[in-house]
Amino acid sequence: METTLVFAQIVFYFTVSATIITIGILCLVIGRYLVRIARSIEALSENLYHASSETGERMRNILETLSDLPMLSYVFKKRPADREQKGRKTSYKK
Repeated sequence: METTLVFAQIVFYFTVSATIITIGILCLVIGRYLVRIARSIEALSENLYHASSETGERMRNILETLSDLPMLSYVFKKRPADREQKGRKTSYKK
């Protein structure tokens, strides 16, 4: 009877040890995949940042090109911010 209990206890310890080792290995594999996913997301965000800055530059170039055309220059020309820059006076002399 005692030998059976000792044998069952040894089998239980080996089973628990193997399970803990297996769970640890699975955690390492999952962690590795999470790191790979995080790196690919970081690379994707960098690519999107560069693409958006290039798109902004291209849009500015297009607007500058359109503002040089005589028919569209009125729509796309840069306007001054306040009245003094436009040449208007705020007070009238009588």
